[in-house]
Parts: sequence; structure tokens; C-alpha cells
Amino acid sequence: MDWSVITSVFAAAAAAAMAWKMRRLKKDIYEFADSLEENLDAVIQGKEPENTGDTADSLSGKLNEKLHRVNHILEQKEQEAAMNRETMKELISDISHQTKTPIANQKIYLEILKSRDLSADIRGFVDRLEHQTDKLEFLFDSMVKMSRLETGVIQIQKENSDLVETIGRAVAAIVPSAEAKGIRLSVEVSHPWEMEKRKGTHSLPEQPAGRLFLCHDRKWTEEAVYNLLDNGVKYTQRGGSVTIRLIRREIFTEIHVRDTGKGIAVERQAQIFTRFYREPEVHDREGVGIGLYLTRKIAELQSGYVEVKSEPGEGADFCIYLPNG
Repeated sequence: MDWSVITSVFAAAAAAAMAWKMRRLKKDIYEFADSLEENLDAVIQGKEPENTGDTADSLSGKLNEKLHRVNHILEQKEQEAAMNRETMKELISDISHQTKTPIANQKIYLEILKSRDLSADIRGFVDRLEHQTDKLEFLFDSMVKMSRLETGVIQIQKENSDLVETIGRAVAAIVPSAEAKGIRLSVEVSHPWEMEKRKGTHSLPEQPAGRLFLCHDRKWTEEAVYNLLDNGVKYTQRGGSVTIRLIRREIFTEIHVRDTGKGIAVERQAQIFTRFYREPEVHDREGVGIGLYLTRKIAELQSGYVEVKSEPGEGADFCIYLPNG
């Protein structure tokens, strides 16, 4: 017998066996990877991983057991987080109630004092006390809003409604402060994409004249815009102007609040959206540095964002970007 032929036959058989083993190993690896991916997706979605049926000593069985333990730990953490949120919710509600009652009583007593025949000096003290009481009430309200947003106590509830109406309510709330300083307020609504849409390059629905429908949380968007308006009126000189402009783009709707105030240095523009930040030159004015932070949080909770463009002495243009989807 020719040994070369025998050797060739054995080599071919060995190669065939090796090829079969490689295909089997490749198949097992793909099945293992698919199973692992499915179980990881289940853990990410908060679901129980499926049992693979493998023995506890196998690699797949060991990984599956670990995934079950991880899922159990995550469930415990979620339960603890839910309990903490509920505790925080009760605490915030209690703080809100406990602070509103004494402040309301102070206001009642101040009204009683103001109705009396007081000397000029005493009346001056009463007016100052009333001003400080209003400031204290504003501070507590801002702190409660911030805490509720940060702890998830308040959930954003978006619905398709007229953004112009939402802006209108924010403008109406700031009118008294603007009139007291002689600041002009104006609102503009524009749809620069309408002409392109009519040419067939856009699929967004046409908006009625003077209206702009957008899926947004009306209450909290109003709060965000009011904070920008309040900031603009507060830091704009007497006789200046604040302009609100709504621009519907293809992907985002822009809410611009442009003022003719003192402006903001470029190196400070990232800091003004942080909690309690106040520029050095405005520490003598009213405010606690929460308004712009709340505006940023409200925009982010609606999958949007806020930016500012400004130069010292040339006013500021704050813009809230809300997605159209």
C-alpha cells in the first residue's frame, strides 16, 4: 500500500473533521452571542433574562446566572429609588406647605398694618418688610420648583397645542414689570420653511396664520419663557425693549427672547445656566440665580436645549430650541 495515499486520506479526513468542528464552534459562538445580546437587552429593559437551559458549569450558564443576579440588584435599586422619590415628594410638599402658611400670615398682618394710620417712618418700614416678604416667597417658590424638577416629582406632559398662546401667557405675566420700566414688548411669529415646504422639500403641516402648533408642556414652557422675559426686563435699562420671536424650522422650533440690556461677557455665558450663579456686577439687584437654570432644565426635559448669544453692552439673545417631533 502506498503510504503517501494513506497519509493523504488521513490528512483529508483530519481537515474535514477540523472544518466541521470550526463550523460547529462558529455556530455555537453566534448562538451564544445572540443569546447574550437578548438577555442584555432584557436586563436593560428591566425584564427577567431568559434561561438558556445550559448547565451551571458552562460559560453560558455562568453568564446567565450573573445576569439574573444583576437584574435582581437593579430591581432592588429601582425600588429604593422609587421609595426615595416618594419620600422626597412628601418632603417637598411638606416644606412648600410649611413655608406658604407663615408667609401668607405675614402678608395678612402687613395688609392690616398698611390700613392703619401710620407715621411716615413706620410706613416706610412696613413697605420694606412687605418687599422682603415678597422676595422670600419668590425664593421659596423657586427652590420648590427646582427641587421638584430635579427629583422627577414633576413630570413633563407634552401635548400638541398653540405655542403662541403659551408665549402669550408668559408675556401677560411680565407686562406689569415691563410697564413699570417703560420697556417695550413685542412678539413675532415666522415660518421661514413654508416656501420650501410648498415646493415639496418638507412634510411639516402648514400652520394657521398667527398660530404655531407644537408638542410641548404648556405650563412649564410658559415658566421657562417667563424666566427669560423676567431676566430681560430686569437687566434692560428703562425705555429699552424685549422682543420675543418664534421661528419654525424643519427640526426645531426656536423661541428667541432678545433684550437691549447690558449684555453678557462670552466667558460667563456657560455659567449663567448653573444653579445660583449671578454675575458679580448684579449682586445688588434682586434675584437668586435660579431662573435661567430652571429654563435649561425645562428645555432639556422636553428634549430641547437653550443657548445665548451676547456681547457686553449689546443686549442678549436667549433661545429655547424645542423639537418639532
